[in-house]
Amino acid sequence: MKYPKASAAVAVAVAAGIGVTAWTWSGSEGKAEPHQKEMTGSRVTEPLRAEHKTLLPHIEALADAGDAIGTAPAEEQREKVHASYTFLTKQLIPHAVAEDKVLYVKVDSLIGGNGGNGGNVSTKAADTMRRDHVEVGTLTDELGELGEKLHEGKLTPAEQQELRRVLYSLNGIVGLHFAKEEEVFLPLLDQKLNAAQAQQMFEEMEKVTEESGGEGGHAH
Repeated sequence: MKYPKASAAVAVAVAAGIGVTAWTWSGSEGKAEPHQKEMTGSRVTEPLRAEHKTLLPHIEALADAGDAIGTAPAEEQREKVHASYTFLTKQLIPHAVAEDKVLYVKVDSLIGGNGGNGGNVSTKAADTMRRDHVEVGTLTDELGELGEKLHEGKLTPAEQQELRRVLYSLNGIVGLHFAKEEEVFLPLLDQKLNAAQAQQMFEEMEKVTEESGGEGGHAH
């Protein structure tokens, strides 16, 4: 069973995708009117929060797969690792690419960034979130390589331990990433965007997700 490289998609999104969005922030124009939020009856980022909830069981399953390595029957280990890799490459990473190209561009435009190194380096508000995505892509590639060896029955005890580390790391990083997003960035978007602007953002994210090979879409 072949596990193709996954990190390239994230690297391209981080390096070249910044600034790719259908619209830009223009001061007071982007502020949501109070009556508009009352009419929606919920936060404008609710669709993204709902999507996160659908992904959480898969994130928890990463830790479950880690628990299975070296303890569960061989076929169960293979199935869980394959399911984890499929989730990461078909759902999570396309979701991450859409965030890099659309969501974080919007966050950066709202918060701004500070130049460093005499102005040669610019630090954007969402750069730490993009770095999480890069790490997820790297770990996913490691999971793919170890998954191939597991499938072929060639996993050494040391590699078995490494496979558990990769799965647990993915579980921890993605879980923390979602928490940061929901507690820091989504409230900002709820405050600054109106329903129409949020809808447009989600449509752009869904388009990017599909172009990145993602399965399923954003609920909106």
